[in-house]
Amino acid sequence: MKKYLFSLFLLMLILLSSCSKQQPIIIQEEVESDNDELSIDLVEEGHDNEEEEPLQFLELTINDQLITLSIDQIPILSNYLAQHANRNQAIQDMKLIKILPDDYDSLFLLSFACEDQSCSYLFLNTELLQSQLLADQANLVKVEPSPDLSKVLFIFERNLADKPWNFSKLIVYDIENWDEVTLTEDQTEKISLHAFRWPIFNAEWVNDDEIKLSLPDIDKPSPQALKEWSETEDQPEKEMITTVK
Repeated sequence: MKKYLFSLFLLMLILLSSCSKQQPIIIQEEVESDNDELSIDLVEEGHDNEEEEPLQFLELTINDQLITLSIDQIPILSNYLAQHANRNQAIQDMKLIKILPDDYDSLFLLSFACEDQSCSYLFLNTELLQSQLLADQANLVKVEPSPDLSKVLFIFERNLADKPWNFSKLIVYDIENWDEVTLTEDQTEKISLHAFRWPIFNAEWVNDDEIKLSLPDIDKPSPQALKEWSETEDQPEKEMITTVK
């Protein structure tokens, strides 16, 4: 099956729309709720001009927090829902998790377009009103903040049915500047960790600017090198330090 590729509140949106041509992408507010489970609703709000298409919002309620997403301003979500044969089911299949529940209540990861445990992932910052697609057709393996809580490390993985290894993607996101940061080796040579090319066995912060990685002990992740490595008896690993720039 073809996978879809593509991450007071309603009143506030309506009032803001009267002063601006665009709606806020994300709004978060506290609500009273006895349910710790995620609930998702689709809300449509008409324009004064009835000939225009209604505005669409997703209301996601979890742990006394209401997150409102303006679908029209998040193209990956808008396109996905527009193409899905059962839009309501697609919405109910979405998942929302807090990235740093004890330290930041404005960072969330929304998974959608899931199939065979592989999903697309939209990183949400309700404080900065920003969203960013991090990966698609992948599994989330790890989320870990830097010691100073200024950055977040993500590892995503793609399962390969015809290979004895999986490919991984490492992303480090600067929370304060809302930007993905570049990784380099300790010899400052850039490596292809930002794409699904390496199997990554582990990644952990050494300090605020360095990450220790565990990878197959090969020079480059070519198909032949990975095949030969997988056929060795001990499948040796190497550790390396990559610097966050």
